[in-house]
Amino acid sequence: MNNNNGRRLPHANRQTVKFYWNGRLVEGRAGDSVAVALLASGVKTLAWTRKSHRPMGYSGSYVTGVLARVNDVPNVRLDLLPVRENLRIEMQNCWPSPQFDLLKLTRLLPSNWVEGGFEHTNMVPSGTRLYQRWEALLAFLAGVAKPAVSRTETLVPQGRRFVVDTLIVGGGPVGCAAANEAVAAGKTALIVSRGERLGRYARARGKALPSLDKRVETLVGIEVFGAYRSGGILLGAPNDPTKGAVVLEAKEVLLATGQRSCPPVVPGMWLPGTMDARAALLMAKDQAVAPGLRVVVTGSGEQTSVAQMLRQLGVNVVAVEPVESLRRVLGHNSVSGALFDRRIDCDSIVYAGPWVSDGSLAFQSGAEGLLQLRDQGTSRFRYIGSAADADQLLPIAPLSRHAALLCPCFDVSTHEVDALLKQGITDLEVIKRLTSCGMGPCQGQPCWDLLRAFVSARTGLPLSQLAKPSQRPPRRAISVSQAVGLEEVVEPLQ
Repeated sequence: MNNNNGRRLPHANRQTVKFYWNGRLVEGRAGDSVAVALLASGVKTLAWTRKSHRPMGYSGSYVTGVLARVNDVPNVRLDLLPVRENLRIEMQNCWPSPQFDLLKLTRLLPSNWVEGGFEHTNMVPSGTRLYQRWEALLAFLAGVAKPAVSRTETLVPQGRRFVVDTLIVGGGPVGCAAANEAVAAGKTALIVSRGERLGRYARARGKALPSLDKRVETLVGIEVFGAYRSGGILLGAPNDPTKGAVVLEAKEVLLATGQRSCPPVVPGMWLPGTMDARAALLMAKDQAVAPGLRVVVTGSGEQTSVAQMLRQLGVNVVAVEPVESLRRVLGHNSVSGALFDRRIDCDSIVYAGPWVSDGSLAFQSGAEGLLQLRDQGTSRFRYIGSAADADQLLPIAPLSRHAALLCPCFDVSTHEVDALLKQGITDLEVIKRLTSCGMGPCQGQPCWDLLRAFVSARTGLPLSQLAKPSQRPPRRAISVSQAVGLEEVVEPLQ
């Protein structure tokens, strides 16, 4: 049991919690998420990519990197699951066992063997018995074929419904200020935040929240995952799957979701040890765990301030560099260095930008079409704060023999997409369907941003001419039992 590898910071909680990872006893601290507790214990790889079985870990960007089987329930997000005594957690995309995983041999296959044809093969016609077996094999290789252990009784958490004048999605300083303004004008206002408390990330960045008017309602620990019926209703799912989902109706919807740090299109950015600024700062401040022993902070303008905050928390930051000069992340199973204009040895890279907004909710409320939805610009949702800022351009490393992964979950590389571009295929929806880019649990975030930036850089097409693939709800997981719990609170369409 490895309890101290130097990642625990001085302000760490001293109350220990013991749980099992692949049958091995691991020690976390009260307040840890399972993903953070494992990282603090030296466990960097939590999952494997679908085709080439590359290692993935807690990055803050790629959901696949934190999915595992918990107490016989598959696909649980370890970054949202608090540590509890005697939890039993297993890697789920390995065979025959996590201790002896033969699927690692797929990393030896030539990359062109497992490109789009791996799943869209002409040798196995759809509708045949062979195709059904082929699909079953793919599910098995992805580690999702083993269902949850059956239970005699499944509890259905009851859904709730909220009807207000003004709904604010996002509980940071901008969202709180907007809610105060709404109630001051005589409106009812509700803030929904995915964090367990309002302004969690803002506080980690050293920003203060305005005092919240007592008339403002709040829902925390809930992510709004979809807009339905032209934005007439929104649905939210709690981070805790035992709690019921919520239905939200409002005359006015304000999106105060801020911007997220997007990884640049650089070889090796999928390796365990790369992490966005939000995940790194929250982990260091709230859970007292450093992202690494030797950390490089890079970014598109905020890297210096993020590095300063990490250092104040006790993190060993060895270098601060602009993201435009990052050429490659070095390492085989995890980060071992970063190549800028010079090589820097490190075991973690934190990226603070480029910054992009999440446009999925507005898209869902205003898009129309059949097979491919197009944004009609009719959304009545309004972005406020930094969420309304223009997306920053993503740096694209020059093509080389070291391919960058545009979608690590499905091993979609720049080489694979470049081959399609040479055939004249530039429609992102078509590329998505040929490669499966963004069709994993990340649901296109950030993969479609990376794909769009790469296609623009390689073809010269402006970003305005490259529409993202259809961003359909739900944009995150909702359990079947949570969906059933909404039966009494959502009027069905006739």
